[in-house]
Amino acid sequence: MKIKKIKLYPLVLTLKTPFKTAHGTTSQRPITLVAVQLTTGIVGYGEIQSFADSQYVNETHHQSALMVQKLSKLLIGQTFIRPEDAAEWLAAKTTLSFAKAAIEMAIWDAYGKQTHQSLTTLLGGQSKRVAVSQAIGMQEDWQSTQQLVIEAIAQGYQRIKIKINQATNLQLVADLVKAFPNQMFSLDANAAWTADRLADLQRLDQAGLAIIEQPYATTAWEKHRQTQARLAQLKLSLDESLNDLTDVKRAIDQHTTAALTLKQGKLGGIMQTKKAIQLANQSQVTPWIGGMLGTGLGRTVDLILASLPGANTIPTDSSQFDHYYEADIVDDLPYVKNGYLPVPVNVGIGVTLNWQIIGQCLISEPIVYQ
Repeated sequence: MKIKKIKLYPLVLTLKTPFKTAHGTTSQRPITLVAVQLTTGIVGYGEIQSFADSQYVNETHHQSALMVQKLSKLLIGQTFIRPEDAAEWLAAKTTLSFAKAAIEMAIWDAYGKQTHQSLTTLLGGQSKRVAVSQAIGMQEDWQSTQQLVIEAIAQGYQRIKIKINQATNLQLVADLVKAFPNQMFSLDANAAWTADRLADLQRLDQAGLAIIEQPYATTAWEKHRQTQARLAQLKLSLDESLNDLTDVKRAIDQHTTAALTLKQGKLGGIMQTKKAIQLANQSQVTPWIGGMLGTGLGRTVDLILASLPGANTIPTDSSQFDHYYEADIVDDLPYVKNGYLPVPVNVGIGVTLNWQIIGQCLISEPIVYQ
């Protein structure tokens, strides 16, 4: 694969409903579409998934975009035998995970199209469908949360995730979990807790809660480890603490938590995430694929990663594809059926972009390198 041209499309997508977490409320989502064209004329697509601010991770969308622009200049004329080679090249050039991941995604897409193989086949995906979940943002009152939970259960989601913060009444959560004993529930605190909450977690454990993501601060590795050791069934899952494969290895080696929330953009790409899944499986830690409010392009990659062996024990963070944005940049979005989404089998990532919607979401002229 020899790279001839790279084109960057700065976009802003509007969510159908503002999504509130402990980090803040998201109403509009910056996404930069990355198009990598080979000398054969084949074009692969990726997306920059970092956020506008640094509330979630230190790498902002502006920083990612600037790095992708810098890397694009260096990539013109570069030749790679396989996407793994491109991933190694990118790793040597920057530590910015979302920037690397966006370009790598596009190169995987182009390689799949050039070799007439799906990304699912190239990565070794083994499932035709993956179990998915519905994430419920923080609501104005608990009654609204309960209503959304009931609706999600009726739609058949395999897991329901509820966003919480330091002030959430966890007794109400425990009562809700106990009321639906056959439904998998998880919570996501987004590193919001500052005080010790072991008693609350043990109560949730007894109620049947399956997972809680990142209850404590990003740097609170030992706190997570000590807490996990005192829970019977409830799995803690690191998210904000995991920013590259080194963090994943540390979490596994130190037995920090029983589960790991893996996001390809945040870990630095598809290859890093695949390696993280394999390492977790070998160590009897549960890996699963988290979501980044990506477009249909990025969420399709999430589905493919979730189809890898051992990566879908916990249903992935991807609900009905038309649930997120007023208009998505991908055509023919799949529908959830009985709590599952199909894994794409078309060449490359396996999606078709809607260029009319892309044009409507553009906030400035595309940037071209050739």
